[in-house]
Amino acid sequence: MDLKWVPEDEGAADGANDAVVGAIRQLIRDKNKKAVRKVLAHWPPENIMELLVRLPLKAARKLLEILPDQTSSRVLSELRPQYRAAITRDETVERLRELIRRMPPENALDTFRDLPDDVQDRLGPDLKSFEGIQASRAFEKESAGEIMQRRHVALAPDRSAAEAVEALQRASDMIGSVDTVFVIDADNRPIGAFKPRALLLVPPDTPLSKIMSREFPIVSSATDQEEAALATAGTEFKSLPVVDNDGRLVGQITTKMLARVVAEEAAEDMLKLGGVNEDARPTDSVPKILRNRLPWLLAGLVGATIAALIIGSFEEELEKAAILAAFIPVVMSMAGNAGLQASVVSVQALAMGSNWPGDRLIYRFGRELLGALLNGAIAGSILASLILGGSLVFEVADPVRLALATSMSLLTVTTIAAIVGSFVPLALNRLGIDPAAATGVFITTSNDVVGVLVYFLMASTFYF
Repeated sequence: MDLKWVPEDEGAADGANDAVVGAIRQLIRDKNKKAVRKVLAHWPPENIMELLVRLPLKAARKLLEILPDQTSSRVLSELRPQYRAAITRDETVERLRELIRRMPPENALDTFRDLPDDVQDRLGPDLKSFEGIQASRAFEKESAGEIMQRRHVALAPDRSAAEAVEALQRASDMIGSVDTVFVIDADNRPIGAFKPRALLLVPPDTPLSKIMSREFPIVSSATDQEEAALATAGTEFKSLPVVDNDGRLVGQITTKMLARVVAEEAAEDMLKLGGVNEDARPTDSVPKILRNRLPWLLAGLVGATIAALIIGSFEEELEKAAILAAFIPVVMSMAGNAGLQASVVSVQALAMGSNWPGDRLIYRFGRELLGALLNGAIAGSILASLILGGSLVFEVADPVRLALATSMSLLTVTTIAAIVGSFVPLALNRLGIDPAAATGVFITTSNDVVGVLVYFLMASTFYF
């Protein structure tokens, strides 16, 4: 049986999905669990969530019991709190509890963190035996302490390479693959680190103090997870030691978790650059869509209104040469694209931990300026050629002056937009403002206003 869910934004979705709901209900009534699992095996969690909401409550509970444990946990994280509370009976929570207990520690922590807060609260008291879950809940949200794994390999500096190999062998069953071994002093403070492969390159009796590197990143448990991910940039160590307020080693952030943090933060930055709140989801309700998007749209509306007022102030010029209006979208589009390109590069660089102090900042300014001038000159030359070529076919008043005005406009707005796009994120970052959140709407608005103003100033100078 091949049943597929039609997204709600596609035409005829309701009719097609009603048939799917009816077919699934019948399979549930027939207690055909195998068929239900086969049908939903490749459905994304958000589609299963929509199915659950459309089913009667009793059928939805039975479906949640039929689904594999991993799928159930992902679907629960997508459900609205009110409906989730009704659907998660004691049997469901018990299945999740057993699922987490059977998982390796790191996977269990990942699954537990993905569950909604209310489900975590119901599971938490019965998982005291699993130290990692309880410990992670004691830290701030999205902090290094919350995402760290408490199990790690840490040895004294006077231990030998042979002893380190034995320790790794013992730890492999408990932790799995080990990316970094930490060296600690008598007070459990990390003083060095090394990669396990280093043990293959030295005699067995070599002390770890001769193997370890003293240059390695360390973060405190209160450090934000994004800052923690950036701490490993440019180092050979991809697992990160986490210390408490006294500098004692309390855990590590694994390579897998760091990669996950980077991916999550990149996704959030993309949403912010697009003028959408970071918690926006494809399944958002209409009120939530309004809350997440309308403020940014209104901010853009302010900029567009200012640009329109500037255009209106040049009404006399437009009456004299209506053809000028045809090139307003060209100039505004070039300004917007140039600014967006530059700002995305800057935000990405900041996200990766790059900064440009002193002479490096001057060098980057010169590089961006030269690149913007070349881009603007090439784009302006192409537009001028098109205008002059078009004047041979269509009647254009004073095509040479028009080509000069529009090409100079493109050169100027592209240069200004690229410089503003490059350095506004840096300035916002210095002021403690998230550059990804503010850059998109700021760049778009400023470029619209500046682009229109520059265009008409150039037209007044070269065309009239």
